[in-house]
Amino acid sequence: MAVDRHEQRKQKFLQDPEVVEGYREMAAEFQLLQAIEQIRSKQHISKEDLAAKMGKRREAVSRLLTTHDANPTLATVVELLASLNLTADITLRCSEEGEAPLHVTTTPDLLMM
Repeated sequence: MAVDRHEQRKQKFLQDPEVVEGYREMAAEFQLLQAIEQIRSKQHISKEDLAAKMGKRREAVSRLLTTHDANPTLATVVELLASLNLTADITLRCSEEGEAPLHVTTTPDLLMM
């Protein structure tokens, strides 16, 4: 199967260590926000209700939870977690070679709502 131009360019850029690091950071942020969005949906909390709890506009919360380049601050992530009655445990440890800087897991009870 032929590789499309986008994939060719992506592979070329991923040869640059700085680009790789940025890509990994972006993927980690997206993974976290995607997990939060999945839980919000399972809890049947609308983006409007979540935005109201956070004191933000629905559009801002929607953009935060659905775009690949949201880049939230830690304060915003904490606000999201608090508004959804969630907590996050963070364990810092030495990484293994090639390991992503962030790995998000959710407890089974959150996914069964």
